[in-house]
Parts: sequence; C-alpha cells; structure tokens
Amino acid sequence: MEKKRAGCGTFIIVWVIAAGVFGVFFKVIDEKGQSVGSIVFGAVLVGFLMAVLIWALRMAGRTIKDSIGIKKQVRQHKERYEQQKERDEQEGISRYSVTHVGGLPAPENCKADVVLSKDALAITCGGNEYVINIEKIRNVDSQLDVNVMQYLESSVARGVIGAMLFGTSGAVIGSAPRTKMKSKIKGYAIITYEDAQGEYKTFLLKDVVDNTKVCSRLVDDLRPRINQQINRVEL
Repeated sequence: MEKKRAGCGTFIIVWVIAAGVFGVFFKVIDEKGQSVGSIVFGAVLVGFLMAVLIWALRMAGRTIKDSIGIKKQVRQHKERYEQQKERDEQEGISRYSVTHVGGLPAPENCKADVVLSKDALAITCGGNEYVINIEKIRNVDSQLDVNVMQYLESSVARGVIGAMLFGTSGAVIGSAPRTKMKSKIKGYAIITYEDAQGEYKTFLLKDVVDNTKVCSRLVDDLRPRINQQINRVEL
C-alpha cells in the first residue's frame, strides 16, 4: 500500500508542477491571443503526459530493481543449497522430507524432516526432534501402495489432423476420447527400533508426493548401516 501511495503521490506532484511550468511557458510564447482556457487546457494536457511518462519510467525502474532482487535471492538460495549438499556429502548425511503416519510421540500425518547420519537417524516433526542411534534400529522395510486409475483423454490435435486427412469423419474419430491408465505410487518406510527399556517399537513414514519414492530411498540408504534382526514371536 505504501508503494502504491508513493507512486500516486509522485504522479500528482509531477502533474501539478509540469502543468504550472508549461502554463507559464505557453503564456510567454503566446502570440495569437489565445484564451486563458486554451492555455490552461494545453498546460494541463502536456503536464499530464509528462507525469505519465515519468511515472511509467519510475515504475519500470522499480520493476527492474525488484526483478534483480528476486534473482539475487534465488541465486543465494541455490548457493546455500549447493553448499549444504556438499557439506552433507562430506559428512555422509542424507536428508528426506516425508510424512509421519504414526508410531512416534508426534502428531499423525504431520510433515517430518529426516536426517540420516553415520551414527543416528533424526526425525523432526511437530516441533520436536526424535533421535535414534543406528545401533538401536533393528529392522527397516519399505512398502508401496499402488493405485491404478482409468481416465479418458481427448485430443484436439488428433481431431485437426484427422479432419485434414479424412474430412469430418476423420475429425470425429481423431478427437474421440481414449481410455488411459495412470498409476499413483505411495511409498512407506517401516522402521523398528529398540527403546531405552529394551522394547521393540515401530513407526511409519510415507511419501509426501506420489511417485517420488523418497521413503524407498530412505530404506535403501538405512538398511546397509544396521544389523537387521528378526524378533521371534511365539503364537
């Protein structure tokens, strides 16, 4: 709001000053006995055009400045990301963005940031960080939930080509909807660990976005680091 008011204020000030200057100028150079109204109208019109020009130039300059600022922020963010990525590679750290489904003392279905280091697995969720030593993790597994959907797809381009080649009938056949299949794959990470009391507990994470397989990568990265055990349960 402040920027908009500043722009309007500048426009009005420039208009008034330009109108006054051109009014005096026209009055001095007037040799044909024009009426005062004509002189005032001409001064106001020219002043308005000058104000529009100056206002447009100022807005263009501000837009260019804002664009440069945004590009600078994007570049700085990219540089920080590359630096963080390089540090992580040197320290053997992997990062994952997932959703906590359940099992931890944290809200269900909340966003979780997972950091896997050489010694521990840290899950930040709901304002808390849960750290599990690698040696305490007993088992990891992944699961994929595949949902296959059917949908109809029609193509205007095929209809146009069909009309060009075969006329009206070709257009109808070419643009007719076709049945296609689309798969949505949701990945889950199932992690079992031993708590401070020696009890086995399990928590579940899932991908935030379908078909990204973030949880599968987490399990693949974690499995070689642990001594996987199977807990025997007598029924």
